[in-house]
Amino acid sequence: MKKINKLLNEENSKLNIKDYILLGIILFIYSIISFINLGSMESPNTFLSIDSTKQIIIELKNSDYVATMKVFSGDRNSQYQIYTSLDNKTYKYINDFEGNGSFSWQNERILETAKYIKILFLDNSDIGEIAFYNNSQKKISIKKITYNNKRITTLTDEENTIPNEVSYMNSTYFDEIYFARTAYEYVNGIKTYEWTHPPLGKLIQAIPIYLTNYMSPFNYRLMGNIAGIIMIAIMYIYAHVLFKKRKYALFASLLMMFDTFHFAHTRMGTVDSYLVLFILLESLFMTKYVKEEKVKCLFLSGLFFGLSISVKWTGFYEGLGLAIIFFTYLIKNKKLKINKIIQGILFFNNNINYTDNISSIISQQKEMYNYHANLKDKHPFSSAWYTWPISYKPVWYHQEILENNTKETISGVGNIVIWWMGIISSIYLVIKAFKKKDITSFILLVSILSLWLPYSFINRVMFLYHFFPVLPFVMLGIVNLFKDMETKFKKNYLILIYLIPVIIFFIVYYPVVSGYAVKIDYINKLKLLSSWIF
Repeated sequence: MKKINKLLNEENSKLNIKDYILLGIILFIYSIISFINLGSMESPNTFLSIDSTKQIIIELKNSDYVATMKVFSGDRNSQYQIYTSLDNKTYKYINDFEGNGSFSWQNERILETAKYIKILFLDNSDIGEIAFYNNSQKKISIKKITYNNKRITTLTDEENTIPNEVSYMNSTYFDEIYFARTAYEYVNGIKTYEWTHPPLGKLIQAIPIYLTNYMSPFNYRLMGNIAGIIMIAIMYIYAHVLFKKRKYALFASLLMMFDTFHFAHTRMGTVDSYLVLFILLESLFMTKYVKEEKVKCLFLSGLFFGLSISVKWTGFYEGLGLAIIFFTYLIKNKKLKINKIIQGILFFNNNINYTDNISSIISQQKEMYNYHANLKDKHPFSSAWYTWPISYKPVWYHQEILENNTKETISGVGNIVIWWMGIISSIYLVIKAFKKKDITSFILLVSILSLWLPYSFINRVMFLYHFFPVLPFVMLGIVNLFKDMETKFKKNYLILIYLIPVIIFFIVYYPVVSGYAVKIDYINKLKLLSSWIF
């Protein structure tokens, strides 16, 4: 025990081999947890592009009672009508259907005896694979499929990709239907569907798809999950820079490791993981600049600021915070000189754009602004900015009802042991920053406020995930609070006691944030607030 205490309480100005070993163990454990059931590596990748008002005719090997149809939509989501026939002459209308979204499987109920099935497409569509099942859920053999009077095999050439159950493992969910689709379109040179955010995040997301030339849930979620893992490492480094002790660096990384929201959101194929990672890095290097005054740190801070706003415009909020920290530092230390100001301006002018001329840049920015400024749509999972710190209304990303009264669900609910303590620690940051003039508290407080308060002036629909960039700084604020508590009360076990309920919450709520199928009754018992959705 004494050796462990000595290891954790060792003060050192730079990371050493002990830190790297400890951090390596943490990242290894989290990586195993986060990669479990991240997504299927198999998915249909050959598609039939079907024009609006066109149809396909499926001839079954034998007449059979068709209970369900399983169909996979590709880059373009599908709307269609289904008809059945016994003689390929007289067809019976079944229903209108619409796909769940791009790159998604869907079960459709047919419930008719048929030899032929006609699907009339109501819009331009891409279909990857199709299969039919009888009442016993046995696959019905298909004799042939025709499109434009030509026999095709595209829809039956990847039978190994057909899942037993439709789930998040094999289909896009929530905003993946926009971002994963656009990543695929970048790789294949198709006009992009999602244009309301800058392109960098989707380009990063596209890397595994490009390298493997294969579109699958695992590939379009891979880079976000890696970013979530890297964030834990950056938290360790950042806390070490701020507090100079291994114990506090470990504490910070464990807070992020066991935050349920971080786990849920970084495993999803959207771009917020990269946004938060770049924001964390730009803040880390600005902090290192303030403490060490190395020009390369200012350059790196500006570089990651440019990367953050090239993922989402909300990266500008932390840019405001960094400007406050930068100029406060210069004024306080009487270093407000023209060369320092020029350095700051130059290094924070690193906007990265994906276009080839100035007029396109201006047009692109106007279109993005108009979209967000005029977005009046309501959403059942939206929430007000002032409710975010308590994780009042999680964003319900996905659910699938399964057999035996079970379901898989994924909800962006925060670990309230962390989030609610974060409210207390943030208040403490205010006191310490202004009463004791503590620079660490000032940096964390400015980052929290600059990333959170701008949403109070925004009228468009907002969600809990907009609070995601604030979380790392709230967690570092918690480390700051416990560091001072242990120093004042001379109790070295307060952090350990606090971490126990943090870890327990993560374990108990793991099914809610991972999609792991459990009994519905178990999930319902976890709703501590009436507004919690999962």
